[in-house]
Amino acid sequence: MSTHNEDWIDFTHTTLTSKVSTYELFERYREFQSLIAGLSRKELVARRWLKTVDDDSALATIFFDLPLSKQPTLFRKSAKADENLLAIWQARARTQAEYLLLAEESPTFAGLTKEHLRKLARMSVDPQVVRELPSTLAQFGIILVYVYALPGMNSDGAVFHLRTNHPVVAMSLRFPRLDYFWFTLLHELAHLVLHNDQLKEPVFFDVEEEKKDRVEKGANRLAKDCIVDRESWRNCEPKYDTGDKALRAYAAEQGVHPALVAGLLRKESGNYTRYSSIINEYDVREIIFKQ
Repeated sequence: MSTHNEDWIDFTHTTLTSKVSTYELFERYREFQSLIAGLSRKELVARRWLKTVDDDSALATIFFDLPLSKQPTLFRKSAKADENLLAIWQARARTQAEYLLLAEESPTFAGLTKEHLRKLARMSVDPQVVRELPSTLAQFGIILVYVYALPGMNSDGAVFHLRTNHPVVAMSLRFPRLDYFWFTLLHELAHLVLHNDQLKEPVFFDVEEEKKDRVEKGANRLAKDCIVDRESWRNCEPKYDTGDKALRAYAAEQGVHPALVAGLLRKESGNYTRYSSIINEYDVREIIFKQ
């Protein structure tokens, strides 16, 4: 990617209401180039960000889709690398969501309830259903997009709004496991149930991070409650009988895939070696992107 300072004169970013100065835009572009230079082109091709290793036009498009006015610290040397990666990833997700909205009419978002999320969690019994979820959520006015995580990016998903007020849930598929996929999806949707009107900026979610924020804890709690009934969970049999049979029986009782229950039990017990065969039985990436 190469450019000259004069190329930026009078350029107006599509997400701005006023022009960005030539100097500021050029400096941000240089920082963007520096960050992109540190990413493996082969990995970007493998993750479907680029068609070829020489596909510079795709990277330029991503830059022009960045919300520069709303995040003035991005692409400065003082900004954390992960913040920049998240901004690039979200720009890609936003572009994909806007394209889907143009390609297919989607109703105005009228809200979600806990019961909607519970019904959605029950769909997890069929691992293949992840391919149908974008169409399912589109019926609620929610745009679901799958965008591979960038190398070094510490986020599994995000929720934000388009200018049309349609909510977007973006999934990075950083981990290909069913339990991570479903908990991340339900967590992001929980934000729309609990405080959709308060989502002024994108909310990113790292499934491995211990949440201390009250809002994030609330989304985690609701996501978990949609997978398992809170009362039955307190003394459910798999907490005492660690065999696969007890786990599968309880998952069937709750109407969800066993991997989701296995993930919750591993998290609660701190034993991440249990139920490995169930946890790793399906690869979500392969299911979503298989031809």
